[in-house]
Amino acid sequence: MRVAYGRDAESVKTWSRLWSFVWPYRRKLMLSVAFGVLAALLWSFELLLTFPITVMFGEYRTLANYVRHEITETTKAIESRNGELDKLEVQLGLLPEDGRRRRLSERVTVIDAQRRKRIELDVYTSKLWMLSLVESRIIRNLPNDEFLLFAGLFSLILVVTLAKGAFSYCQDLLAGSVAELVVIDLRKELFRRSLQLDPQTLSRDGTSAWLTDFTFTLQNLANGLGELGGRVVREPLKAISCLAALFYLNWQLTLVFLLFMPVLGGLFHWLGQRLKRAANRVIESMGRLYKGLEETFHNAKAVIAFDRAGRHRRSFHLENKNFYHQAMWLVQIDAMSAPIAELLGMLAASAVLLPAAFLVLRGTTTIWNIPLASSPPTFPDLALFYVLLAGVLEPLRKFSKFYTSIRFSTAIAERLFARMDTQSLIQTPVASQFLPALSQKIEFRDVHFHYASAANEHTDRGPVLSGLDLTIHAGETIAVVGPNGSGKSTLANLLPRFYDPDRGEILLDGINLKDARLRDVREQITFVAQETILFDDTILENIRYGRLDASDADVREAARRAHVLAFSEALPQGLLTPAGEQGKQLSGGQRQRIALARAILRDSRILIMDEPTSAVDAQSEQLIHASLRDFVRDRTTILITHCLTPTLLEFVTRIVVLDRGRLVAAGNHAELLAACPVYQRLWDAQTQRAAA
Repeated sequence: MRVAYGRDAESVKTWSRLWSFVWPYRRKLMLSVAFGVLAALLWSFELLLTFPITVMFGEYRTLANYVRHEITETTKAIESRNGELDKLEVQLGLLPEDGRRRRLSERVTVIDAQRRKRIELDVYTSKLWMLSLVESRIIRNLPNDEFLLFAGLFSLILVVTLAKGAFSYCQDLLAGSVAELVVIDLRKELFRRSLQLDPQTLSRDGTSAWLTDFTFTLQNLANGLGELGGRVVREPLKAISCLAALFYLNWQLTLVFLLFMPVLGGLFHWLGQRLKRAANRVIESMGRLYKGLEETFHNAKAVIAFDRAGRHRRSFHLENKNFYHQAMWLVQIDAMSAPIAELLGMLAASAVLLPAAFLVLRGTTTIWNIPLASSPPTFPDLALFYVLLAGVLEPLRKFSKFYTSIRFSTAIAERLFARMDTQSLIQTPVASQFLPALSQKIEFRDVHFHYASAANEHTDRGPVLSGLDLTIHAGETIAVVGPNGSGKSTLANLLPRFYDPDRGEILLDGINLKDARLRDVREQITFVAQETILFDDTILENIRYGRLDASDADVREAARRAHVLAFSEALPQGLLTPAGEQGKQLSGGQRQRIALARAILRDSRILIMDEPTSAVDAQSEQLIHASLRDFVRDRTTILITHCLTPTLLEFVTRIVVLDRGRLVAAGNHAELLAACPVYQRLWDAQTQRAAA
């Protein structure tokens, strides 16, 4: 019970939070609800129009005959009640007030009978007033011909149906507009918050999970919100309008019908809990589908080269089948809700219609001395009661279908807000310390680090850095080398705070990076990754990405210094040539030179390059090193590399050797070659590759 309460509280919190995104469009939403109210009222009015048609095909033939008959019968009932009240008044006068218990009981019985007769008299008097008003204001203005009256009633039903459809259309249109606008705002907010996260948090859940929420999850939420603001609002209003008419017609029997509503509500709650779990499984399965597609397309060359298309087809087929099985749970719950709701509704209707039929056929107002009507109902009354019950049950049956959409939307919204609430592992302190431009040194003090595991991973990859101590002086150019897995790239990622150390400190001029604003830290650093990052834009705009306010002349100068013009001028569009998706229209060396031009344009105090020549040819490597030789002058530079060429050794002031997450040596090439076994092995391996 406590778990169910917690889930309901969470759902309420989710919808209240979702309302904050709906609030800017509240006027449009309120207008949509107003159209829904009008459609619901016309729905009940349309059903009420069946009453005069029923009267016409009954024994009275015309509405005038029916009204005159009702006026006559009501007048007789009033006269009868007045006569009975007179008799009761006389009877009461014959009972003396002598204080005896028996006499007192008899007086109470008579007074109670008077009270009931006065209530009946009031009912019949009100009915007579209403019938007289209908006769004088409506019946006299109706056609005398029966067919013309019948045709007029049907024409009125058609007009009401047309108006109801127009109001429903307007409501659905406005609700759909609000839903799409809300989802646009949610998508923007999700994107904004994702850009505030650190790379480790983003990669922990995987690109496919984020894409699932940006596409599948949000689109399903839009569909759910559209239904919620349209038909899900309209159908209960239609049921309520018919219930109001039923209360006016016979409130006693209507209460009997309402006794079944808690059972129906309990059923919806039970189905909703199961649907929420099924919805989460469907979303997770769709995420796995996205992941498989992403991996296959990203590694298309390997799939084709190793002829593994069949393997990926089988994997995709299995994941599709799993998605089908998960989705079928939703279909099963959805299919189950309508028949059960319809069965319960018919049971409720039967519990009401059977007593109502008894009252009509017996011409009475009570069953087992239980009053169920103010006056004996007629067959047209019974027919109208049945039609209005159907008018309540049909919206409830539809609502049972839409209820699954509501619960599905709830599960989606909870997942979406949980994604929005993802906290970055990198935080800026509330009271940040001012970080001036680097002028002295960068220090790594006893730095320990290991990568966080994803939520669905149960393995620990162990420490990547273990007690690293390193000092880099301002203006120094150091090359960081070491075997694979020694922590070189991790060291480069820690300085711009892509990650934070688990233990230890990283300081710029004695200021801990964790105490400074992220923007202040990253404004001083230009990072060139091992995998060149280009966007699907022109070469010019990819370079300008380093400094958005740079002029075309500044971009061109950076391109010249990075030897980009050497190949771009041979292209038909020059620097305006599109780079293609992820720069795939260009070679590896060309992409790396564009990345270097971007770094030159940014002109930061600190430059970090992670394997800048790992995927380029010898000519591009020489050009990049030549550009770096001029660019790194009077700049603090960290080069992560696996290959130390003579050109590189010309401007590197110091070489740092890492092994198993620790600093094992630092010095120039000759010192390390003489005293560091790790560096000797790296140099020998490089020499052998060059000789081969």
